[in-house]
Amino acid sequence: MFRQEEVFVGGWQEKTIEAMQKRRFEQQIAQLPPLGAGRLSELTPGALERRLEQCWQDIERKPMRAQQMAQVWKNVLGSIDIQADCLSREEHELVERALILGGCVRIEDAQELEAARALSLRLWASVGVVSGKPYIELETPVLEPVARAFAREAHERIREKLEGFNAWLTGTLYRIGAIDDRLPQQMLLREVLGAEHEQLIQLSRRYLWASCDCVDYSGGVMLVHSALADPRHLITAGRRRLSLINPAQTVFSTDILPEEIPLQRDLERAICGALRDEYRAEDVARNLRFLCKQGAPLRAMEEVLQSTLIVYISTGMRGALANMYYSMPKWIESSERAALQ
Repeated sequence: MFRQEEVFVGGWQEKTIEAMQKRRFEQQIAQLPPLGAGRLSELTPGALERRLEQCWQDIERKPMRAQQMAQVWKNVLGSIDIQADCLSREEHELVERALILGGCVRIEDAQELEAARALSLRLWASVGVVSGKPYIELETPVLEPVARAFAREAHERIREKLEGFNAWLTGTLYRIGAIDDRLPQQMLLREVLGAEHEQLIQLSRRYLWASCDCVDYSGGVMLVHSALADPRHLITAGRRRLSLINPAQTVFSTDILPEEIPLQRDLERAICGALRDEYRAEDVARNLRFLCKQGAPLRAMEEVLQSTLIVYISTGMRGALANMYYSMPKWIESSERAALQ
């Protein structure tokens, strides 16, 4: 989904993936109405008009409320099969869970909330809070049609192809940090959907926008890795970095490269047993790896590490962290590291 501009007042500690997701999760929950208030049938005429302007469906406007609602469901249900095929992985899993539980389910984390927002833009669902907890409620008219769409053999075939595409996209984003959405869209149309017409072009873009963090830039839309806090530098170098992508290359879904595994494990071993109760060595080392990849200075990484420890950073910890810092392939080079090269 599209990111909102963020100001990182706490420095690099605010740029860990957990801190960013927690902050966005809390901000979005605070903006949600009570569950039920977002149903299409409950919206005021003005709110319904705004919803239709923002949605991912092209809905013809009608003068009367009953006519407008009939047109909404004509559009939504008329394309339900192909829409179901083009749900993101998180959307698909959330809809499956909601169907099992009668159409309404609690949202557990930031990724599910992003998926719920995407489903509301498809006009499939409304999102709201009950006792301060976020829930998604599928619109009643879509319940049975979506269940039938999921049961189709054609749906299974497309979802299998999407798994391979997701592996390529996940691996590519991890290798380079950000990518213009046009190349993945072309691959999605050619290798998964097998056709190219206006509806599929729109659905392929919305699939990408629902699957990845997105930011607008002067040339279009950039898909960015979820751990990349400030993608502006990569956006500036986006066209040059396209040369690093080989669409024919087999890339496995991963959030760590083979050469990075020993660097992270060395750091995990160095800090194991010295962490505060709420932290795990694997998570702390992963956070520091992501900070390293987006250009955090070594001193800032030490400060983030120190905030997780019950002791002062030891020589062994500092050595493992420095080894990660100087050996890790990066999305963005820090200024101090570039000065040494």
